[in-house]
Amino acid sequence: MEPLASQLYAFGIVLLAGVNLGLFFDFFRVIRGLLRPGFIATPILDLLFWAVVTPVLVLYLILANWGELRGYVVIGLALGLFFYRLILSGLVISFLLWLVDLIRRVLNAFATCVVWLGSLPIQVYQEVRFHYAYRAKARPRTGRLWKIRPRLRWRR
Repeated sequence: MEPLASQLYAFGIVLLAGVNLGLFFDFFRVIRGLLRPGFIATPILDLLFWAVVTPVLVLYLILANWGELRGYVVIGLALGLFFYRLILSGLVISFLLWLVDLIRRVLNAFATCVVWLGSLPIQVYQEVRFHYAYRAKARPRTGRLWKIRPRLRWRR
């Protein structure tokens, strides 16, 4: 039989595993809300979620009590998840949505700058072409502008 201190240590680690599971779940919820997967992609994303979460939970169980699955482990996971959902879930989802919006704005500003810099030489070329084309039409050239007749000193 294990001493009470090691069981409390394992219970604390499993509570943290439940909180971590809730954090992964909220991250998954935000990604799923942004992507809005269809009928086929939903099970694929669910499998991907469990493929990421399962090794993390196994590592927590190995850290807590060498991978032994006991009753207090399941209760600790459920309590950690419940407390996370009750206290932190709303804050984490709000933060993740804010972060996604920030990333979207930064990428939008970057794309706008790239498009502007890419189109700048074309705009300059069109402006120069337009300027010279209409300048030539506005003032047609008629040969000499001034008709200067040289005066000769000695006329015959």
